[in-house]
Formats: sequence, C-alpha cells, structure tokens
Amino acid sequence: MELSQACEAAGIGVVAVSEHTGPPRLHRALPVLSCRLVLSLGTPIDVCYGDQARRAQAVVTGLMRPGTGTPSLTLRPGQPTVYVELSPTATQRLTGVPLSELDAGGLDAIALLPWLGLLSEELAELPADQRVRLMRRRLLDHLVRARRPDVSPYAVQALGVIRVGHGRVPVEDVARQLHLSPRRLRQVLGSTVGITPKFASRVARLTATVRRAGNGADSWAEIAAECAYHDQSHLVRDFQDLMGTTPTAWLAEEGRNLQGGARGSSRPSNHDQ
Repeated sequence: MELSQACEAAGIGVVAVSEHTGPPRLHRALPVLSCRLVLSLGTPIDVCYGDQARRAQAVVTGLMRPGTGTPSLTLRPGQPTVYVELSPTATQRLTGVPLSELDAGGLDAIALLPWLGLLSEELAELPADQRVRLMRRRLLDHLVRARRPDVSPYAVQALGVIRVGHGRVPVEDVARQLHLSPRRLRQVLGSTVGITPKFASRVARLTATVRRAGNGADSWAEIAAECAYHDQSHLVRDFQDLMGTTPTAWLAEEGRNLQGGARGSSRPSNHDQ
C-alpha cells in the first residue's frame, strides 16, 4: 500500500507545510469536522479560542463547540509550520484524550506526544519539499503502534454522512441511514465528540461555503443560495457565530476578495452587514 493510501486509511488527511511572509497577521482556522495538529518549526504558535490563549510549539485540536468561533493563529515571518488534518478517531488514538474533552482550542501537543519535539528538529533540517512525506511517515508509525480507542462507530459514521452531505442532510435522515432514532443519534454524538448533529451540520455547511467562496463568485447572495442558506443574512449570522467575523472582514484578513483576486481588486457587490 502506498504511503498516501495508508495514511488515508489511518485517518491522516491533508498534510501541508507553509511559511508566512510579511508582517504578522491573524489567520482564522477553517471550521471543519476533523481535528488538527499544528507544529511550528520556528517560534512557538499563538492560538486563541474564545477566552483561551495558548502559546506552544505544537497544538492538537478537537472539534469546535457551540458558542465559540473558530480558533485563530497569529502568523509570523520565519515560522515554518506543518498542518495536519486528522480524523477524530485517529486523534483520540494518537493522543489518548477522549474526543469529548478536546475542543478546538486544543492542548499542548508536545506535552501529550513528546516525540514531536525531536520530529520538529528533524523536519526543520529538511528541505521544504521533503517535510510532508516525513510527517506522514512518523504519524503513521505512531498510529500503527497506538492502542485502538473506544470511539462509537455511529458517531464516526454520522460525522461522515454530515460532512459528505455538506451539512444539508436532515438530522432525521442521518439517523435513518445509521438505523438510529434522532434522539439516540444526539446522545451518541454528544457523549462521543461533545456536539449535536445540528451543530455538526452547521459546521459542515460553513466549511462548504468558505471553500466555495475560495473559488470566486459574483456575490455572497449567490453563495448563500448554492450552499442552502435561507438567504444571505442567514449565511452572515452563521459566519459570525462560527468564524467570529463577517464574510467580507474575513476576506480582507486573508488578503482576497470574493471574485478570487488579491487585495486591491474590486470588492464584492453585496455587503455582509
């Protein structure tokens, strides 16, 4: 089995390496129904989530919780960073921390996984184009040796159905596909990952919305209609709740506009407030 296939089977998703240039700036993490491992190869990372603030060399994060917007990082120059997307099952298997106890604010990953300290040094010595492969190999090695966690397969399957459906599958239909009652589905997700099916659907829909915006559009109203929001105001409310900012403000933070150009190009025709 090829490395990429083995990683996918183990719950290791996207692995990316980036390095910010220019002055420090805020970056809001994309709301997703997966967990993350973020490892700095330079100065420590500053992460904010609600009223939590953390500075660490590496952070492992769980799923978002209602009432708190997505975590934000302060990107700094000279801070090469490795980002890893992990399935909830892989995260619990790797860290040993129950998913219900791990939110998007995260925990100090090196305190949980001391081997990351040495790995950080190894990665820093490699050319940028070789870092992703080494990160994948090390994570896969540790996951293979880790004890299998007691994670409800129903919770994992439910998150999968919601994610693939971009948050548009009604809760009753998700439950029906899993041969559960809606009440039992809510109990399973709540006890396993600490969120409800309805909240998971909101996250999945906003994930699809942000990715759709990344492809460019004429207006936020167009995106709202395509992503099954009632109207643009509904999209803006969800954006504010889950991202902690408005759509237009987020685009400005990222140095983009809705038509897909860099900052300084024409602005979107619709306002978000």
